Amino acid sequence: MEYLIGLISVFLVCTAIKLRYNFRLFKSTKEGLLVMGSLFVIGSVWDSFAVLRGYWNYREQFLVGIRIGVMPLEEYLFVLVIPFLTLVVHRIIEKRI
Repeated sequence: MEYLIGLISVFLVCTAIKLRYNFRLFKSTKEGLLVMGSLFVIGSVWDSFAVLRGYWNYREQFLVGIRIGVMPLEEYLFVLVIPFLTLVVHRIIEKRI
């Protein structure tokens, strides 16, 4: 559960910052869907490969228990939230410079 709470917290903080500074991450909705969709597919495949190879695993006591394929739900959310965080931080730095 802690993993999910952390991801939700990061998402909410990034959303609040994005709304506060009123900036767009993408030129269009289509571009946003294409970029985030591509990152989701690449990240999900990469993480699934790493789990299958035994490079890392997940401690069940920190998860909600829902698995999709070889990964927990939280990892799929991670693949969406962390690029969002990175883009928000990049735009803030870009706006400030």
